[in-house]
Amino acid sequence: MTPRAILAPVLRLKNLRFFSCLFVLIALIIVVPAHSETLVADLSDRAIKITSNFTGSRIVVFGVIQRDKRTVSRAEPYDLVIVVRGKDQKLTSRRKERVAGVWVNKHSRSYKNAPSFYALSSTRKLEEIADPALLAKLQLGTDYLMLPAGFTPTKATKSVDEFRAAALRLRRQEGLYYDDLSSISFLSKDLFRSTVAVPAKIPVGKYDVSVYLFRGGALLHQITEPLSISKHGFEQVTHSLANKQSLIYGILSVLLALVTGWFAGVVFRKN
Repeated sequence: MTPRAILAPVLRLKNLRFFSCLFVLIALIIVVPAHSETLVADLSDRAIKITSNFTGSRIVVFGVIQRDKRTVSRAEPYDLVIVVRGKDQKLTSRRKERVAGVWVNKHSRSYKNAPSFYALSSTRKLEEIADPALLAKLQLGTDYLMLPAGFTPTKATKSVDEFRAAALRLRRQEGLYYDDLSSISFLSKDLFRSTVAVPAKIPVGKYDVSVYLFRGGALLHQITEPLSISKHGFEQVTHSLANKQSLIYGILSVLLALVTGWFAGVVFRKN
């Protein structure tokens, strides 16, 4: 048997391993996209503590756009959208009607994908940044919240749902939903900054602060940072009792009311 015949199985094995590695490398290049522009962002505060004298706060979102050296310069400017969003919850919108001379809630509709809080900042109007279909997919802007799956926004169908329009209007009036357009400023060509207002009645919980980078109507990159809002001090004690020990909270509330009433009677008792 010749040496070539002896080494033939080994050579075939090496070729098989080579082509296998080459196939995996090509698959990774195709599946994992390379970002020519990436975002690096941070928050001025990652935790907001609510006390008895809390009247609202502000957080500063800042960051930089990092560009690959091989990125070809394009004429379109960068656009940024910053969203502070709370966890989704069930929101019910009701409509009152007069029945036998009495106003009652006759019709209602519930939405399970309504965020507890939603604040948006952008470099300009959203429809100038991206197509409405992409805005609806990413849920960017209060007009694109609480949409059913597969909804395609058009000018004719944007405000058809009266219950949804009423729910959005009430949330905006409460200060829990708002769009602050043209509120992101560029400190330099790649450095940006924005201030997001946190209202006094914001619910406690975990929030996501997401930054989206657009150019020419296309989403280039997205980054999300966590934000925590919690009660502190006496507010935290009462909040924990009310939510975790409701029976004890109720007994203490009744006892406090009785003691307060007794003390007021003693102080203002007439001789």
